[in-house]
Amino acid sequence: MTEFGDSEDPSDRIAASSEEAKSAWQATIEDMNGMAKELAEQGWTTTAIAAEDTAPNPPDSEDSDRFGFIHVIPDNRATEFTAAFDRGHGAGGGFQEYEVYRSEAADRAFQVTVLYDEPSANVILLAGNYELRSADPLARAARERGEIYTHVQTLDQTVLGSFKHESWEHFFPE
Repeated sequence: MTEFGDSEDPSDRIAASSEEAKSAWQATIEDMNGMAKELAEQGWTTTAIAAEDTAPNPPDSEDSDRFGFIHVIPDNRATEFTAAFDRGHGAGGGFQEYEVYRSEAADRAFQVTVLYDEPSANVILLAGNYELRSADPLARAARERGEIYTHVQTLDQTVLGSFKHESWEHFFPE
């Protein structure tokens, strides 16, 4: 019998990768919650939400007017997100400042996007993760356009809010 590659069982590699991804996701959520706690101690009103799904959506996909990262949040967090989003936009700021904390593990990117609205002292933290290979078309489009968006919606595709970012480099450091 001809052997291909190493003698490791592919299911063992998949299981190890899955465990690595679970661990990285848990660390991302813990980091997000730690950041939210620190910001709250500094006087910010914080809303921290882990997305159920995050998808890099390039402009050439079906919904070309909504390119960027689409975060699907749980329905039971929609009201909380909408209230924070409205506070920020109602104060006239509209979340102009942001930071992205990103790591990679198991062929996935894990990121926390922190959106600041100085006038209302309001901050939204969104944790998400996605397959690295699925982000290449979005990275190319963001470089070409010089901007990128973060969109938040529920599973039934109800759009809760969108954020425009004038700089894409934080999302794609390479």
